[in-house]
Amino acid sequence: MVALAVVCALAALGLPLERLGRIGVEIAEGAMFLVVAVDLLAWAVGDAPDDTFTHVGYVVAAVAVIPILTRRPKIEGEPEPEPPSLWVLAIAALAVAVVLWRLVATR
Repeated sequence: MVALAVVCALAALGLPLERLGRIGVEIAEGAMFLVVAVDLLAWAVGDAPDDTFTHVGYVVAAVAVIPILTRRPKIEGEPEPEPPSLWVLAIAALAVAVVLWRLVATR
């Protein structure tokens, strides 16, 4: 995730990495759903986290941070919204890295 944030930041600075950064964010979003699914499966078989409430917050944040920060609603009658800034993508990737770290720490 940190590497993805660096790629997005470098692309925002003008290096030709925009496509790589945008694809990486989509892959990271899918990977977070996989991480959460594995975490919930482990929880279902009896490996409960130490602090349930905090852990659930990190589970929700893991799958919600990227969509919340990067999706713009399409308003009827207006042109297609611009894709999110590469700086926003870099910040989203860093935020997900922190959430993932905390998700593991609360296990």
